[in-house]
Amino acid sequence: MSRTFYIKNPEAPKVMSTQELLDLVGGNFRQFALRAHDEDFDEMMQMPLNDFGHMLLGQEGISGRGFECSYSEDEHTYNVRVFTPSTSADWHGALSFIEKLATTFGVSVTDEEGETYEGNNITYDFRHDIAFGIASMQKGDEGYFIFGTMRPICFSEEDIDRILAAEDKVKAFDDFIAAQRQHEDLYIANPIFAKNDQDEIIGIYALTKTVPSVLPYKYPPFIDITKYNLSQEDIKEWRVVFADYDERLSGEDQFPTLGEIDYETFLERLPEEKIQKLDGHYMCLCLETKAEIKAILGEKKGLWEKIKALF
Repeated sequence: MSRTFYIKNPEAPKVMSTQELLDLVGGNFRQFALRAHDEDFDEMMQMPLNDFGHMLLGQEGISGRGFECSYSEDEHTYNVRVFTPSTSADWHGALSFIEKLATTFGVSVTDEEGETYEGNNITYDFRHDIAFGIASMQKGDEGYFIFGTMRPICFSEEDIDRILAAEDKVKAFDDFIAAQRQHEDLYIANPIFAKNDQDEIIGIYALTKTVPSVLPYKYPPFIDITKYNLSQEDIKEWRVVFADYDERLSGEDQFPTLGEIDYETFLERLPEEKIQKLDGHYMCLCLETKAEIKAILGEKKGLWEKIKALF
C-alpha cells in the first residue's frame, strides 16, 4: 500500500539524476538504496532517474521508511511514493521534498486520485493514511513485516495490539519505528548465501566479537524479498560464523574465524540477557569475549581457563 504524488517535469526530455535531485532539495536528504562502497556508486548517483529506476530517499537520522522517487517517461513526471503506513517524520520529509521540487519547477502537484495541490501547500491528510495502514496490519505467527530505510521491521501480535490500543495510534507507530535504532552505529548483519558440495543453498550470518550487530532472534531468519530472489524452501540450512577482531592486522586477517554453528542451536544457546529485542524478529547483540562465543559453540574450557575463572 502507498500514496503517490506526481510533479510535472518542465525540463523534459532532460531528467535529473539522484545526485542532482539531492543537490536541488538540499538539507539532510540522502539516498538509502546504494552503499558508498558499491561498485559503480558514483556512476549510479549521476545516472538519470529514468535509467536507474526506483530510488529510496529520506532524511539522515530521521526517516523510518523513507520514500520512493522514480520518473515516468510517458507522463514526464517525477513520482514520489510514500509507503502505507509511514511515520509522521517520513511524511514531513516526503512532502518537504515534493514542495521543494514543485516550487523550483513552478508547477502544481497531483496525487493518484487526481487531487491537485499548490506546490508550496500540500494539504494531504497523511495522519489518515498512517491510521489506515495501522488498521490494515495483519497478525500472524511470523509477524507483520514492513521495510525500513536500513532493514526490514517486524511487528509481533503484541506490538500490533499495543499500537491499536493506544490513544494516539499514529504516535505509537512513530515511537515503535523510532525505537528500531536504524540510524545508530550498529552493524546490520545481512545473510550471505552460498552453495555446499551438494549444490544446496546455505544461509550464513557473520558475527564479530565486540561489534554490536542486528540480526534475527527468530528461526528461520526472514528473507528480504527486495534483495534476494529466494524463499525458505530454497534454504537447506542456516548457520552463524563467529569472528574475532585484531586491529593490529590488516584486511581479512583482522577477522580470524573462531568457529561456526547452525542458527537454531545458536539461538538455543544464546543467553537471554544478551538479547536486546528491537521488534518481533530482530535483536541487537554484542558478544564481548571469546569465552561467550566458545560457550555458544559448545567448546569446553581448558584447565587454564578454569583456573583463571577462579580469580
